[in-house]
Amino acid sequence: MSSISQDSRNPIPGIERKIAVTMGLIALTFLFLIINFWKLQVLQHSKYQSLADNNRIRLVDMPATRGIIKDRNGVIIADSSPNYSLAVIPRDMDRARDKELEALAKLLDREPEDIFDRVRTGMSVAPYRTVLVMENLDDREVALFDAEKDRFPGAVLLVTPRRFYPFGTTASHLLGYVGEISSEQLASGEFKGARKGDVIGELALEKLYDEYLRGRDGGRQVEVDARGREINILGITEPIPGANAILTIDIRLQKEMEDALGEKHGAGVLIDIGTGEVLAMVSRPGFDPNEFSLRLTWERWDEIVNDPSHPLQSRALRGVYPPGSTFKVVTAVAALMEEAIDPDKTLVCSGGYRFGRRTYRDWKAGGHGEVDLHRGIVESCDVYFYQAGERAGIDALSRWAFSLGLGKKTGIDLPGEVSGLIPTPEWKNRVRNMPWFPGETLSAAIGQGFVLVTPLQLANLYVTVARRGTVITPFLVKRIENVLGDALYTGKPAISMESEVPDEVWDRVIAGLTGVVADDHGTGRAARITGFPVAGKTGTAQVVGLEGWQGKKKEEIPLEFRDHAWFAGFAPAEAPRVAAAVIVEHGGHGASAAAPIVARIFRKYLELNTVADFVPEVPGDTVQ
Repeated sequence: MSSISQDSRNPIPGIERKIAVTMGLIALTFLFLIINFWKLQVLQHSKYQSLADNNRIRLVDMPATRGIIKDRNGVIIADSSPNYSLAVIPRDMDRARDKELEALAKLLDREPEDIFDRVRTGMSVAPYRTVLVMENLDDREVALFDAEKDRFPGAVLLVTPRRFYPFGTTASHLLGYVGEISSEQLASGEFKGARKGDVIGELALEKLYDEYLRGRDGGRQVEVDARGREINILGITEPIPGANAILTIDIRLQKEMEDALGEKHGAGVLIDIGTGEVLAMVSRPGFDPNEFSLRLTWERWDEIVNDPSHPLQSRALRGVYPPGSTFKVVTAVAALMEEAIDPDKTLVCSGGYRFGRRTYRDWKAGGHGEVDLHRGIVESCDVYFYQAGERAGIDALSRWAFSLGLGKKTGIDLPGEVSGLIPTPEWKNRVRNMPWFPGETLSAAIGQGFVLVTPLQLANLYVTVARRGTVITPFLVKRIENVLGDALYTGKPAISMESEVPDEVWDRVIAGLTGVVADDHGTGRAARITGFPVAGKTGTAQVVGLEGWQGKKKEEIPLEFRDHAWFAGFAPAEAPRVAAAVIVEHGGHGASAAAPIVARIFRKYLELNTVADFVPEVPGDTVQ
């Protein structure tokens, strides 16, 4: 009986153990679910809340307007104009995204590949933010999209600012241009606060002062329906416009100098002697920065960068040329300071100077006869300066050139300036592994051989001469201010160096430069202006040796072999206010090609300033 009773109470052997295991598994499962619910609801609440919000909330960018750039008189020379752009939110596109984008490109007659690239990048970086896919839509394209917009969920029409340069090519090398930031630029960290798709400065002032000019983007937080259509605005962060820049240049003088150069290749710089403010700075040929605001095609970009005339290069800042006879002011200072010459004694010029086995020719085949320092400068006698340079020596020539600001950057507030070259025996030995030959000193004395300057450096040299040895740093930006008018940056004149040249030396040199223009035999007579005496120096810089072209007319010599033409000077001679340097590439003689251009820009300066401004006053040692 007892055996039967035991079997009825446990009909299935080991049932208790199986039930216990099952209950344990159920308990573990519930524990696992409870732990995961806790992680989802507590530890990862923010993450999944954000994902949920992104299913209904979108961020629509509101780009900041780039700061205005004005000339010294308040004339706007770089602005922003309203521009229709089309943007998409990648996450809101249909699954067949590429087909939808292709249909959008076809509707507006645009190339789809660029759109694909932008959206894929946006999808990987910020799938719920707007990505610009088309810019500069015209009224017809806006109307087409508006009529068909229900076909393109996630696409939105935006009004974005586009950079606009009202004077076109004028001052293009000063202003630069803007463009969309590249992946490499973004990764470099150079452009603080920039994001993919942002427009940044790519050259010159636009690049150097980009952080001020760019501003800070804003945006709208919007609620959308299941189709990605906007149904409610949840919040707005207004964009902060970029700061405005006021430059030192006068756009009227800038345009006058560009018009004077015309289609010739070359450069020119006009500087206020009292302050170092750059009033005009020209490089020809130029480019239209508006073209870059419209997103260039690769074909057009290749066309520009491969143009043999190099339109993007600022010749005023980066072009290096032999200064020719404009350098003779340095040789005169060096020879006088080293007491290598007596300015009142004459040297004989018979058309050439025999040195070693070579005869160094003068530009005047018959020679100048008996020449003292004054006449040597006025008539630009090469033979006189060969001898002055030989007597002073290359070490003195280079030392005094450096003391007057050559052979180094001026320090102007523009990126990319080059330093030119003032050669020394040490330089030649280090760079070329060759000794200095005495005959090379003669070439250097007349601004040939290894001597190289930029137009900006040469203009600043003549500022230094007018200031009687005070080297100042030229600058372009007077002030940067926010929208409230508060100054964020102020450009200030600065003395970079003082040369130890006494007044009696400057008296001699400046009298010679005045005679270059005023005397009947002066080489710079084409720079004369009635009632506004000009002091200056012509220069003709050899590009290559022309022995095979002697006796040929200018038009018979190939353009690329013709000499460069220089004129550098300041005015008025007795109370200097402005200095200028102009080079006309392959223009021939400075007297005929460059001097008239400087005269024209000085006349324009005189026209824009009252006669009362020209009270005789010699600049002192302090920047005014």
